[in-house]
Amino acid sequence: MTSQNDEPTADGRRAALESARASVRAEGLVPGPEFDADAEAYVAGTLSVDELVERAEQRHRKPGAAS
Repeated sequence: MTSQNDEPTADGRRAALESARASVRAEGLVPGPEFDADAEAYVAGTLSVDELVERAEQRHRKPGAAS
């Protein structure tokens, strides 16, 4: 679902998030509480999808790895 300015609505963000969570779980992984908090901020519209992805990547980046 998108609004008139092509930004996803909260329902659209929640649907995308639930699809992503299902994909992660299908791989045998479980999102942690930090991701869950960031994901809820994304659904609420206080965190962009780019920020959501960046935070997830930062949590899983090896120390000393290039950004």
